Amino acid sequence: MSLRRRALGAARAGGRTVDWLLERPLGVLGALVVAQIAATIALGLDVEHNGWVWFQGGDQIVNTTTGWLAGQRILPPTEVSYVWPLLQTPITWITGPTFLQAMPPIVVFQVLVLGPIALYCVYGIASYIGGRLLGYWAALLWVVAPFAAIPLFVDRYHEKWTEQFLPQGLGLTAMPDYPSMVLVLVAALLVVRSLADARVWDVALAGLVAGTAGALKPPNYLFVVGAVLAYLVARRLRGSAVFLVALAPSVAVVAFWKDRGLGYLPAVSLEETRLALGTGLPHLNRERYVQLDYQHWLDQMDALREFFWSARLAQWAPLAGLLAVVRVHRTPVAALLAGWLGAFIVVKGFSDRASIEGNTFWRLLMPAWPAYLLLVASIPLLLPRLAPSLGGRLRPPASSRISPRWVGGAIVVTLVVPALATAAASQIQPPSPPAIVQDLGSSTILTPVDPAIHLEVRAQGAANVLRWTVDGAWRADVFYRVYRKDGGGDDLLCATAANVAWDCYLKSQAIATTRERTYVDPSPPASATYRVGVGTNWADDPEQGDVFALSPAVPVAR
Repeated sequence: MSLRRRALGAARAGGRTVDWLLERPLGVLGALVVAQIAATIALGLDVEHNGWVWFQGGDQIVNTTTGWLAGQRILPPTEVSYVWPLLQTPITWITGPTFLQAMPPIVVFQVLVLGPIALYCVYGIASYIGGRLLGYWAALLWVVAPFAAIPLFVDRYHEKWTEQFLPQGLGLTAMPDYPSMVLVLVAALLVVRSLADARVWDVALAGLVAGTAGALKPPNYLFVVGAVLAYLVARRLRGSAVFLVALAPSVAVVAFWKDRGLGYLPAVSLEETRLALGTGLPHLNRERYVQLDYQHWLDQMDALREFFWSARLAQWAPLAGLLAVVRVHRTPVAALLAGWLGAFIVVKGFSDRASIEGNTFWRLLMPAWPAYLLLVASIPLLLPRLAPSLGGRLRPPASSRISPRWVGGAIVVTLVVPALATAAASQIQPPSPPAIVQDLGSSTILTPVDPAIHLEVRAQGAANVLRWTVDGAWRADVFYRVYRKDGGGDDLLCATAANVAWDCYLKSQAIATTRERTYVDPSPPASATYRVGVGTNWADDPEQGDVFALSPAVPVAR
């Protein structure tokens, strides 16, 4: 048999195999989902972690604390947005007030539910560009790319990528970044589905989901740039209008949430702080506005060249993918991906908070990474004669119309329920608030006062002996930090912002860190007030990490 005949026979067999796979999307996607879950579990077990705690250097404590307080109809200063705390509220009813207690259900939900949803969305968008075959390819890249990138970084950067970013990128933290990325992906798929004929209910649901993503993390509103561009390029002016109208109520609910919890809208306020009593104490976090620092972006590209195998390839690959999407006549989708990725790069990538060396760059741009991957996955469509040879295999699969009931349900869940919960809640009130602000100098953390931590202090000679117990078990190894305020009076300083929101700051000093549940204060003052804080971190290092729970105060007079 000639070599030519063998090649033709192999090509026909390969074509039959491809067609067989194209007829079985559930089986292919199911296998990819299993591979994704298995790879995530393997990474989670392999990288350094402490029980259910992987590296998470963000606002996980304040988000869970806010959700726990909302479950008690208490509204703290609303420095974070409302979606992620309210999603955690039902979890805290069962687990308790701390992020560590909530970690198991949060991680399981993200890995087993949000992970497959994200994979399906990548498949769905890529299928619209180049049929199911490209959908399979993009979904495979989605599973493989986080791990395939590991050897592309220099050795000294491996810890930052594998142990500090990948757990966040794969849903192993209690931070809002991973669900944020998934919600943006869902909105993108809905936009793509609605481009062909601008089906009203599809567009409306896309706007509602995009609004929910923005209400989860306001920078996600940048996705609107890509969505509106897509509708304009597709000449769907009504679709663009419906999308924006459906998105607008989320902005109103975010404003209501901020105004009820802070007394003003940080996005439009000219003041950095508004505190009565003239204490000069800061809020939990200062609002950060848009910073378009082009030199900073160039510095990050220099860092990319230092740590990555080929910075040029990383920079030019999405542009090649953009040409490929346009080449197969999916220009509206190209506009969506370009606007989506470009808006995040300009606003977040140019910000001085995004640092490759400091390992914040990848997390801040997480909601845009699906757009980057979809563009890279489309590059094979640039190969000469490939698109014509695929023929009908490039056609996107048919999609059903969105039922109005889905839109109604989304309105209730994402807008009505949060608005009612916000309206029904009352602000934190001194003198014994259920959550306290730790002022750490460079940052502040809203921390729950957990009544399950029972502290007793007894005088024994010239010393004070502290003993404490905890109801239940933590989900990781923890350490305890002992705080003491010398003299009489409360150990809190409470101040109100805009005559609405109370912040109660812990004024005690940390005097010891221990892993035991006892501590002897050898030379206490005549009167003192004690608290015990519980802390943990991914490395199980008492010198790192934050205290995530505080005991009630126990005053002692000798």
